[in-house]
Amino acid sequence: MTPRRPIQQLSISLVNRIAAGEVIERPAAVVKELVENAIDAGASRIVVEVEDGGRALIRVIDDGGGMPPSDLPLAFASHATSKLTCDEDLFRIATMGFRGEALASIGAVSHARILSRMPTEEAGYEVHNRGGAISDAQAAAGNVGTTVEVRNLFFNTPARRKFIKGSSTEFGHISEMLLRLALPHPKVSFLLSHNGRKAMDLPAAPEGERLLAAWPKEFHESVLTIDVRDAELRLRGIIGLPELARPTARYQFFYLNGRHIRDKFIQHALRESYRGLTEPGRHPAAVLLLEIPPGDVDVNVHPTKTEVRFRDSGRIHGLVHSVIREKLLGSELTPLALPTRSDAQGEPREDLRHKLAEFFRQMPGEYSAPPTAQPGAPAGSQPPFGGQVATTIDAPFVASNPPPASFSAERPTLPSMPMPPMPAIAAPAAFARSLVGQDAQQSAIQLHNSYLVAQSDDGLVIIDQHALHERIMYEELLARVNRGPLEAQRMLIPQVVDVSTTQLALLEQIQPLLGKLGIEVSAFGPASVAVHAFPSFLEKLEPGTFVRELLERGEQELLDLHEEELLHEVLDMMACKAAVKAGDPLSPAEIEALLARRELVERSSNCPHGRPTTLRLSLRDLEKQFKRTGF
Repeated sequence: MTPRRPIQQLSISLVNRIAAGEVIERPAAVVKELVENAIDAGASRIVVEVEDGGRALIRVIDDGGGMPPSDLPLAFASHATSKLTCDEDLFRIATMGFRGEALASIGAVSHARILSRMPTEEAGYEVHNRGGAISDAQAAAGNVGTTVEVRNLFFNTPARRKFIKGSSTEFGHISEMLLRLALPHPKVSFLLSHNGRKAMDLPAAPEGERLLAAWPKEFHESVLTIDVRDAELRLRGIIGLPELARPTARYQFFYLNGRHIRDKFIQHALRESYRGLTEPGRHPAAVLLLEIPPGDVDVNVHPTKTEVRFRDSGRIHGLVHSVIREKLLGSELTPLALPTRSDAQGEPREDLRHKLAEFFRQMPGEYSAPPTAQPGAPAGSQPPFGGQVATTIDAPFVASNPPPASFSAERPTLPSMPMPPMPAIAAPAAFARSLVGQDAQQSAIQLHNSYLVAQSDDGLVIIDQHALHERIMYEELLARVNRGPLEAQRMLIPQVVDVSTTQLALLEQIQPLLGKLGIEVSAFGPASVAVHAFPSFLEKLEPGTFVRELLERGEQELLDLHEEELLHEVLDMMACKAAVKAGDPLSPAEIEALLARRELVERSSNCPHGRPTTLRLSLRDLEKQFKRTGF
C-alpha cells in the first residue's frame, strides 16, 4: 500500500506553471494575452515582433497609458489585476482581460521583461521574470507606453515545448490570432513582423474597411452590410453572398463586445439563415459583432475567454437568424455570369464527352469488341419513364462517338491515363448486366440526370452516379500516383492566388505531395502564390480556384496530418472535383462503362467521404409497399 502523503500548499511558481498549461497553449496564446492588455491600456498603435515562430522571441509594443514603477512587480504576480475592484465587477466585465493570470503564467515558463513609461514620467522602468524569479523595478530608457518581451518560451517545461510545431506553422497561428484581435478595433493600427520582415500592416481605418481585411480581395464585391439595434442589443458586421460559401468555416468571425468568441448558438443561427441558399456542407462567410450589456453574459467560463454563456441564448439566436435572413432575402443574390474558360491559345477546349471517352478507351483489349445491336430492340423505341436507357451495346465508349447535344461541355470528367491491370471480361454491356444479375433483361436507366436504376435478381439497385464516379476516380488516382507523378500541363501565364500566412506555411509542408500530383505552386510575394502547372486531367477546373480551396481546407484540417493521410485527403478532393456531378446527363454508353468499372475498384459501395454509392431494394420490399404480401 502506498504510504499516505500529507496535504501541502503548492508553491507560487508551480501554481503558475499549472495555470500556464491552460492559458498559454502555444506562442499565439502569448500574443493574444499581451495584445489584449495593450488594447485595454488604450493603445492606438500596437507592434508585434516575432522570431522563430514565437519560440525565440515575442515582443509587443504599445503606446498606451503605461504603468507606474510600483505596479511593475505586481504585473507578474498571480491573480493581480487593475481591471477588477470588487466582487460585482466580475459580473459586468467590460475589458479584454480581467483574470490576472496571463502575465504570471507567461513569466513562469519563459524569460520575460516588461518596460513601461507613463506620459507623466520622464523615464521608464523595467522588471524581469526568469521562470518565476521576479526582479525589482529598475529605471530604463523607453517611449510612452509598454513593451513586453517573452524569450525562450517553455524553456523549463520541455514536455510542452516539444509539442510546438514548426516556425512557419506557429507564426501562421500568430498572424491569424492578431487578425482576429484587430478586426473589431479599427481605430487601432497593428503591425506584425517575423524574423525582421513585415508580415501584416493594418493601419487605422473605418470599420467597414477593417472588417474586409478578414477576407480575400475577391470577396469584397459580394458583401452585404448589417447594422441593427434591438432594445439594448446591437448586431452589425458584414456577410457574404451565398456564392462565397466555402468548405470550411475559415471566413466566419464572431465577436461579443469586442472579444472574439466561439459560440454554437450564433454559428447555428448563421447556418440556418443560409439554409436553401448554399449547398449542404458549405459554410457562409460572415464577420458579426454583437453588443450586449455585460451583465447579460458570463465570459468567465474558461481561462482563454473564448467561450461565453448568454443569459438568454434564444434571444441571441433569434436576433442573428432574423437579421441575416431578412438581409439575404431582401437582396439580389443572383451570382455574376463568368465567361467560359478557354485555353492559352484562345480556342475552346475539347468537348468534355471526348475526355470521358478517352478515359474508358484505355481499358484492356477485351473492351474493344465490335458493336452489336441488342437483339429484339425495336427501331426508334423510346426510353421508359423519360430516362436515359443504357442500351446493351457490346462496345467501348470511344472518342469517335459524336457527343449528344444534351451533354454539357462544362462537366468535369475522368482523366485520360493508363488504367491499372484489371480482370478480363467479355464486354462493358455484358459485364454491366452481371452486376445486377445474370438473368436481368432490362438495362439501367438514368433518372433526374443523377441516379442510375437497374434490375437485379431479387429487386433493383439505385446508384448515385457522382458518388460511384468519385470512388472510381479516387482508386484510379491512388493507383496512378503509386506508380509515379501525375502528368501535368504547364501554364503559359501562371495564375496568382491570394493566401494567408498560415496557408503559406501549409504550402511549404505539402510541396512534395503537390509535386506527385502534378501541381506546381510557388510563393509569389508575402501574401500570394502562383500556380505554374496543373494536372492534365483537371484541365476543366480553374487551377487558382482549386489551389485556393485546397489551402483553405488544409488550413483547418490538414496541417498536422501524416504524409499518407494528407495524400488520401488531397486525392479525395481531386476525385470529387473531377467526377461527374448530379444533374449531368449520361449517354447509354457512358452509363454502361461506368457500371463496368463498379466492381473493379475497392470499396465501391461507398464514396471516399463514406456516403453510399448504391442502394438495393429487394422484390419482397417492393411487394410490401404495394401490399402484395398478404400482411
